[in-house]
Amino acid sequence: MEIGAYGPLSLADAKKKFLILSDAVQNGKNPAEERIQLKEEIARTEAQKTMLEMVKDFYVFIEKNWAESTIKRSKAMFKRNLLPFLTDELLPTEFTTDFARELIYKVYNRGAKAQAAIYRSDLMSLCKFAIDYDNSPARFKKPDIYGIKNNPLRDIDFDVPKKAGQRWLTEKEIYKLWYGEDLPKKTLLYYRLAIALAGQRVCEVYHSKITEFDLEQLIFTIPTERIKIKSRGDHLVPIPDIAIPIIKELALTRNKAGHLWPHRDRPNDCAHISTIRMSLQRWCASKKMKTFAPRDIRRTCKTLMGKAGISKENRDLIQQHSKRDVSSVHYDRYDYMKEKRQTMEDWSNYLKETLNLPD
Repeated sequence: MEIGAYGPLSLADAKKKFLILSDAVQNGKNPAEERIQLKEEIARTEAQKTMLEMVKDFYVFIEKNWAESTIKRSKAMFKRNLLPFLTDELLPTEFTTDFARELIYKVYNRGAKAQAAIYRSDLMSLCKFAIDYDNSPARFKKPDIYGIKNNPLRDIDFDVPKKAGQRWLTEKEIYKLWYGEDLPKKTLLYYRLAIALAGQRVCEVYHSKITEFDLEQLIFTIPTERIKIKSRGDHLVPIPDIAIPIIKELALTRNKAGHLWPHRDRPNDCAHISTIRMSLQRWCASKKMKTFAPRDIRRTCKTLMGKAGISKENRDLIQQHSKRDVSSVHYDRYDYMKEKRQTMEDWSNYLKETLNLPD
């Protein structure tokens, strides 16, 4: 066992340290092992991050892996409901189930039950991120950064489980919606474009900018930061002829940032999704039609494309549903534009027939 370096440590001082260590050994102790344990404890203490630091690390993680709309929602949720209740010294290991329950209850108790469920999901993702990081192969035999062993959100649940959506529109309902001239103009144009583009995700269309639509090459490029499945990069969607006049009309009222659905008061922002959701609910009530949500257009297009004879594989391609096999995730980089153009042409022809539009 090394006592010290000769020079800075004199022989006399070295002898004193030796006698202390020798005495410890003669009394059944192991100074070398104790020194190793002390070093490990110091390393653990220095590596340990606070809860606030864990949240910052989580933000870095989701910036690379989540859709822009989900990131924005989660950050807003944490800013209001989590960060004000975290002290500078609070460690992740002190973030217990009871602590989490109290935070969720604050949201639930003000009547925002749906938000409380989303908040619980976001907190669970936060803790899962920490657990996965500490358990990663790169951290093997290294001190834990966060120290969470079990997800404290695992045992927190709600009385009513969230059910998967089932609503989709029939051809008659699509016809009625497409010609719903009593809807607010921008709302009507959103639903027309969402249908024409074969049901891309709501925010992928609603947060779009005019620069993403190439009307010469007839390609709508949805950037990686706004899509759900980021592994394949930008999602390229062929633009059918039925969508061109809709895009041109929307372009006339875009804001400085190029948003096709601009915010009324903030010139560089997109309007909130509630705008098209609330006006749709009122319209459905006036028509005595079973209500539906903007996201139900995606399910509608997926269903009716099947009825139009489009294969599931091509429907998945056009809507960018994830393929999880190793070949698709890591190796296949073909853009499938030829197949997507054929799918969009078949869908457009089906729509024209349903809506009685000329070819």
